Amino acid sequence: MSLADRLRTWVLRGMVKAAGLPVPFIPEWQRVQWMTPTFRALCTEGVRANGIVFNCLSAITFTYPEPRLMVYRQTDSGLDPLPTHPLLQLLARPNPQMSQAELLQYVALYKAIGGNCYLYKVRSRARRVVELLPLNDSQIVPVAGATLPIDHYNWLNEETGKEEKIPAEDIVHLKWLPDPLAPWRGLAPLVAVAREVDTDNEARRYLFALLKNDAIPRVALTLPVGSKPLSPDEHKRYTEQWQEKYGGDNRGKPAVLGGGMDVKVVGLNLQELAFEALSRVPEARIAGAFRVPPVLAFLNVGLEQMTYNNVAGMRRFFVEDCLVPLWRLDADEIAADLLPEFGDSTDLTVQFDLGNVVALQEATTEKRQWVDGAVSRGYITVNEGRAQLGLPVVGGGDVFLRPLTLQEVPAQLATPGAKALLPARIKASQEDRRKLQLALIAAQRQQRAEVARRMESALDGWFSSLADRVIHRATEQASKARRGQRKAMLDAEMLLEESDSLELENLVKRFYLELIQLSWDTWNLSLGVDVAFDLVDPAVVKALEGAGTRVKEIQQTTLDELRRALQYGAERGWSVDHLVRGDPSADPPVRGLREIIEQTYKGRAVTISRTELGTAQNVAAHQRYRAAGVTKVLVLDNGFDDSAPGCVVLGNGGKGTVVPVEWAEAHPLGHPRCVRAFAPEFDAGVDDALLAQWQTAGGDT
Repeated sequence: MSLADRLRTWVLRGMVKAAGLPVPFIPEWQRVQWMTPTFRALCTEGVRANGIVFNCLSAITFTYPEPRLMVYRQTDSGLDPLPTHPLLQLLARPNPQMSQAELLQYVALYKAIGGNCYLYKVRSRARRVVELLPLNDSQIVPVAGATLPIDHYNWLNEETGKEEKIPAEDIVHLKWLPDPLAPWRGLAPLVAVAREVDTDNEARRYLFALLKNDAIPRVALTLPVGSKPLSPDEHKRYTEQWQEKYGGDNRGKPAVLGGGMDVKVVGLNLQELAFEALSRVPEARIAGAFRVPPVLAFLNVGLEQMTYNNVAGMRRFFVEDCLVPLWRLDADEIAADLLPEFGDSTDLTVQFDLGNVVALQEATTEKRQWVDGAVSRGYITVNEGRAQLGLPVVGGGDVFLRPLTLQEVPAQLATPGAKALLPARIKASQEDRRKLQLALIAAQRQQRAEVARRMESALDGWFSSLADRVIHRATEQASKARRGQRKAMLDAEMLLEESDSLELENLVKRFYLELIQLSWDTWNLSLGVDVAFDLVDPAVVKALEGAGTRVKEIQQTTLDELRRALQYGAERGWSVDHLVRGDPSADPPVRGLREIIEQTYKGRAVTISRTELGTAQNVAAHQRYRAAGVTKVLVLDNGFDDSAPGCVVLGNGGKGTVVPVEWAEAHPLGHPRCVRAFAPEFDAGVDDALLAQWQTAGGDT
């Protein structure tokens, strides 16, 4: 028994023992031939003896288990996942010796070799399905029915040598492709290219024999014309002498012939055989039958044309053209055969979760971009767009979004029989435009708040790390002072290094970019344009320019605090440990180094994140608006915890104030934590009266 057969027997014996079946599902090739050994022949001559087939199967079986099977409930708003459904628990551990991924590998492998994979339902005494066992064509065979494609399945009772029936409802039958001559069975790609596999195997055997003979074809020794025929003894003696002198380890040695004898080649050498060209034909046909691009199976016919770009494209093609149809067919069959075993399944479905399939990420990105464009142009509602992406509906999402500058008027028939008027584009009413402006401002505020929460957490962690670095540097400076290598008094500038500023600047810029990119489509919508986000866009560049200045201001605050603490400690002869602790009993209390770093910014992370992000977002918005020719904007203040007098005036009771874009550029925020945001204005005039009130109230603080 071969190693593969021993492994197969061991696996199946474990399955049978776990299932508690009365008779084992173990094939005995050596003793019983109760069915045509097609599957075994395909495994022996195809899988185990042919590298092309093995590589194609590897490409399929390694990729097929990538997505997990999921159960969903079909609703009006799309598909709702049911992560606790009992079928998922069964699929997660189909039997004591298999995981879901391993089961799916068996499914893909058995289907590709024999055309069929049979999942046997192991039932409890209560007739509930508790395990699934994968079987192949060497173990079970479907029997055609009179009125249905399959009446039952036969398997061999090893102890009695008789075939026994398995009801059709106890088998989940997964096929590669229906066999048109036997529709109750599946047709495997390996069967379709069996001749190509045999051709390649024979060519490889010939090549092996040829190379074993130092790539020298078979030869014949000939006697000169007119020589008397050799007797049988002479023929045998000449043959043995030639084999002894020039065969085996003596291959390649020069031969010296006498008596007019000559050597004739009776086989083809490698060049005459054109072996490389000959091998391309079966490679291409076998890979094509499996629907595996040759480059992904590492076949020469594919590697010769391989580039990084076409590998990525071929991988996506392979998944979309081969695996996605298989995933859908298998999921539908599993849903039809297994969901009813767990109760009412009228509104349930089984699908593979393709969201995390690496090769399909580009397609997912393309779909998201299409949905973004369709929603922003008003072709579909927000909830329809969410449904396309598999997201649940949200309240208030059954609306169409329109650019502020445009509104579509439905086509109308002027008179019976008249041609429909083409959709026209007219300006929206001032009231509708103001509602859209306020909605866009609210969207920008929400985007700012989302990024601010992440930035606050990052800043807290960074300042805690900075405190550790400052204390370490202070300890090193004190040690050098004791050794006389530097002055006794610690230097604040040496506690905060240039690298700290650069690190903080990069941290701030990272969140600047995140917010600007998040707001980009909102600005596109407000302007009725479709400008792609670009790091070198003037709006992005202008916003990032301010990061360095703001970081210097933050660092300067820390330096001033450190100088006061170090001066106070030097005057009193404090040690580094004392500087770290500070003097809480002093009047006023003196904070230690760690407290200076952490407490200077404790609570300020919120202020810094909101202030920095608000400034960056508004600076970029102004650049976008000005580039689009906008001269006026609507400013809205006074929200959240914003109660500054000037901001209350600009809030105008939630209606906002129209200001020149130059004013907006000069006043991106009114004060720290200000929630000020802007939307483009195209018709209304500047609210000079409200600007005057703002000035009287003290302007920006």
